[in-house]
Amino acid sequence: MDTRQKMLFGIADLESARPAIAATGDLLKGKQNLNITIFHGALDADLSSFTRLLRLAPEVAEEHRKICNLKEQELLEQAKGALLDFGFDAASVTTVCEGKCHDPAAAMLRLANWEGLDPIVLARRKEPLLERMLMGSVTYRVVRMAEWRAVWLMDPPIASRDVLVALVGAPISRRVMDHAVQHFAHLQESRFTLFHVIPPLPPVYWDNTYILSELEREEREKTKARWMEEYEERVRKTAAEGKCQLLAAGVREENVVFKVRSARRGMAADILTELAEGNYGILAIGRKGSKEISPFQLGSIADKLLHNARGCMICLVS
Repeated sequence: MDTRQKMLFGIADLESARPAIAATGDLLKGKQNLNITIFHGALDADLSSFTRLLRLAPEVAEEHRKICNLKEQELLEQAKGALLDFGFDAASVTTVCEGKCHDPAAAMLRLANWEGLDPIVLARRKEPLLERMLMGSVTYRVVRMAEWRAVWLMDPPIASRDVLVALVGAPISRRVMDHAVQHFAHLQESRFTLFHVIPPLPPVYWDNTYILSELEREEREKTKARWMEEYEERVRKTAAEGKCQLLAAGVREENVVFKVRSARRGMAADILTELAEGNYGILAIGRKGSKEISPFQLGSIADKLLHNARGCMICLVS
């Protein structure tokens, strides 16, 4: 049985990819049984206008096209070399360049599905505000299309090697915890904080507009207390299991903390506050916490974190 972990690193250009690759290499160096595939979707170079303007012969235009292709290959080799500098074995790093690629996001997801590559790692490109809300268009599309794949969004420089795992009461928290253990338990000297923000009560438990009798109010309070107790118990159970897994992987007990906080400014805002105040470099969150959300949409918490968290690796777990 093949137990190697396989991840896909998608790059658009070396300028944005180089610091992201370096940050990834630094966080994952020393990790055993890891294969990394670096992918680049090369857009078909349209040289027709250039050819007509300079009145170039077809064979000259084709030579220019070959030069463009060589530059794409050089980009991939430089990206591979950046990982090898962190001690990765050359045999564990492969490169894939898809020529005449009209949709790099879709091509990336096809490759991930065919080869069983998970997670997909992307660099946050320094785009203007109007360019897909602080994310490059390819990144934006991959994040929303990768329903069954985890996505890591790199925004170097990474603040630290400490890990913040955001837990909620939904079943997704177990997958988030498993993901954090699988990919980051090798950071045995790092601090792991299992963080839960207690959400406001669902509307079904709000007080009705009519005046409740004393008996009705007493029953309502018991129902709310029972819901809160059951909700917190699910989170605490997930955190306890995750802590056991981290300790079994060699992380010191004093480096694993479970923190619970009542919502103050909002769940996403409170996670961002903890992320900044704790100087965490890795944030693991669930893609969505409700089955009612469309497969191609993010939960509101994940969406806010993706657009506002900086200086960290965001691990979006499906």
